[in-house]
Amino acid sequence: MATHVSNTELRAMQKADLLREMKAQVVMVEKLRLGIRLQKEKDTARYRREKKVLARMQTECHRKDSADRTSASQS
Repeated sequence: MATHVSNTELRAMQKADLLREMKAQVVMVEKLRLGIRLQKEKDTARYRREKKVLARMQTECHRKDSADRTSASQS
């Protein structure tokens, strides 16, 4: 995964790719959280940035789900 994923790139991703990237991001955030709790990780700003990236991914995934549901109900 790229270091910085833009919203445009997230919108262009297929749902399967987005889910795969989200799983990797969740693992990274969990490792950072654990490292901070155990005081092994000092960069709390990185943790906050990565959480924001994860939130953007989840938002885009939710938008794709909503779009799929509305298009299916209109058919």
